[in-house]
Amino acid sequence: MHNKQSRGEKMYTAGSLAEAIGGMIVGNKDREINSICSPDLLNPGAVLLVRNKKVYDNLDKTVKPLCLIVDIEPDFEAGEDPEFDYIVVDPLKMDEAFITVLSLFEKKETPSGRISDNASIDPGASIGENVTVGDFVFIGNNTEVKDGAYIGHNTVISRDCEIGKGCMIYPNVTIYPATVIKDNVIVHSGVVIGSDGFSYSKINGINRKVPQVGGVYIEKDVEIGSNTTIDRATIGCTRIGENVKIDNLVQIAHNVEIGKNSIICAMCGVSGSVRIGENVILAGDVGLADHIVIEDDVYIGPKAGVMKKVVKKGDYYMGYPAKDYKTWKEYSATFPKLKGMYKDVRRIKSKLGL
Repeated sequence: MHNKQSRGEKMYTAGSLAEAIGGMIVGNKDREINSICSPDLLNPGAVLLVRNKKVYDNLDKTVKPLCLIVDIEPDFEAGEDPEFDYIVVDPLKMDEAFITVLSLFEKKETPSGRISDNASIDPGASIGENVTVGDFVFIGNNTEVKDGAYIGHNTVISRDCEIGKGCMIYPNVTIYPATVIKDNVIVHSGVVIGSDGFSYSKINGINRKVPQVGGVYIEKDVEIGSNTTIDRATIGCTRIGENVKIDNLVQIAHNVEIGKNSIICAMCGVSGSVRIGENVILAGDVGLADHIVIEDDVYIGPKAGVMKKVVKKGDYYMGYPAKDYKTWKEYSATFPKLKGMYKDVRRIKSKLGL
């Protein structure tokens, strides 16, 4: 099956790709490359990253020309035409090569530097140079949008906010007052930043709302996936550290702090006032109880529910309720045996007349 992709948007030669990723070309360095493809959707004129021999052996050899990025120099007789052109890369740099090639062919929103006539920008707002503002955007009073930012259609940025240089705010994002977003942050569609934290006190039998008067502070190089919500702090700031990556459909509650370089996967729920350290990974659908502390370099496995007040540096937690990995493995190995153990106990008790 061939992947029908538009041609002519971006064109490279095999030689220029090899230079970009620090690889060695074997074959025709002038071969034109017009796209990147996957093993099951081969495209003539495309480049493909091949990580193992099994993938190579199963390729459709009739789809030519095709350039392969490999980590082992191809083996063929001198003078023999290779089946493909090859770019040979250091095995330790395959991931980096893959990212580089993807970035070359990536189809990004191209900031035009144009501000739509349909946008509503408060006279008290400050807009930097080369800022792109889409249709039906609202930007409130005392908000600063810095140079090179992109604000997609239908986005609302309320008063007293800051949007840093080079930020990419996709369409249909809502940013509440007192939100600071530093440079080169990517915010995908449907994200809500700065909505009220979920905080109520029972007074005279009635759930009374606790006013949320804080803000949100997002440091540089953060990426926030679609339909994620980040609540404002009750007092102070909900803070997302530098280079944090947050997947789609994540809930970050009020007064949470997330350390730099951490990764939060889809469907996670982080309760109020949680402290997450640096280089932490929360796998999919993790739930964290309120006010707990996750120290640096911790991994929390998928669907884990963490209620322990402090998770120590470097720990690996799994399960519900979450346990350290060694304990979780022991529990997991024991659980399937419980039925048989229960029958054994009943039989022993019966023999003893108990």
